[in-house]
Amino acid sequence: MSQGFQKAQPILDHLKALVSFDTQNPPRAITAKSDIFEYLQQHLLGFDFQIFDAGDGCLSLLATRGKPELLFNFHIDTVPAAPAWSSDPFELVLSNGSGDFDKSEAKVIGLGACDIKGASACMLSAVAKTSGDIALLFSSDEEHGSSVAVKYFLATDHGFKKVIVSEPTGAKAVLAHRGIQSARAIFSGISGHASEARAFKDSAIHKSGNWMSDVLKWVEQQTDSFDSLTGLPFNIGKIDGGIKANMIAANCELSFGFRPLPGQDAKNILKQLQQLCPQDNNSKNDGEIIGGFFGPTLPSANQDFDQSIAAAKQLAKDNNLPITKAVNFWTEASLFSEAGLTALVFGPGHIAQAHTADEWVSLDQLNQVEQLYCQILQQQNHSSGQTDE
Repeated sequence: MSQGFQKAQPILDHLKALVSFDTQNPPRAITAKSDIFEYLQQHLLGFDFQIFDAGDGCLSLLATRGKPELLFNFHIDTVPAAPAWSSDPFELVLSNGSGDFDKSEAKVIGLGACDIKGASACMLSAVAKTSGDIALLFSSDEEHGSSVAVKYFLATDHGFKKVIVSEPTGAKAVLAHRGIQSARAIFSGISGHASEARAFKDSAIHKSGNWMSDVLKWVEQQTDSFDSLTGLPFNIGKIDGGIKANMIAANCELSFGFRPLPGQDAKNILKQLQQLCPQDNNSKNDGEIIGGFFGPTLPSANQDFDQSIAAAKQLAKDNNLPITKAVNFWTEASLFSEAGLTALVFGPGHIAQAHTADEWVSLDQLNQVEQLYCQILQQQNHSSGQTDE
């Protein structure tokens, strides 16, 4: 057995167990008595525990040791298993053609291994090796798209001022990322027989098509940038409308979303999308844009940008975390930022490996992050005057 594999064995043991727990979301069939929460409590010896239950499977477990100033956040839910898995998504698989698990290309495969049970496994291994004051928040509904559990926790008198949120960042600290805005576009038509000439203008589906064409052209023209990020990621993910081919569609609804840059106003973008709706005979907008879930940017727009970035940089520096550029994907770190905490994102794996069949994280990244977690915990000891044996 190679040195790299031996080093990772405690991490892999925990990850094997965590992956075996079905925490797909939806359906979000998680309760305070779910096996995964019992496992976490069994392996966090010396911690105090508190459950925050917002109902409907939206809950979080707060584990604290000592009197911590720093909070780590992990989500234990996963997306549903994608089609075309080559193995059981709930069984951990080690894959490397050379058989040398010292090499960085050694892969650890399993549902949630990358996003983000691998980070939880690293922390479980790290806390067993150290005695530093630390707080760990494990939430159950990050993948649902509403973040009820974290919002519920943040509404309490928790007392934390700094947080490291675990998501796949290639073991580097992310200080800024895009926000997320989901929305619906609803179009109304006048039903009738498809042979009528008015079908061209009266079909709700045709109206939605005109809007889509105009919006996609508008999106292509967006050139605002921040750090390494440019433009406006935009996606129409679902279309519902009409009854059958020989009937004029009386209704059509589109589900879409976009990712604003730090500094962009999502509400203003929604207004511009509303203005692109086709006009009816009375010169009124023949379509309605309805905003859905909104996740702020990191840093959040309600905080001083320069001060927030400076504080996040200092948090990374204090804990010896390498810093990378801003990212396109959204995380719940922005919710902590919105609540006034200094927040950054850090974890093993890369976002391209998440939400896929045969989801994986490299053995090298797991070892690297576990080592950094140990250093952070030792730093907490140093700050409080404690020493590890």
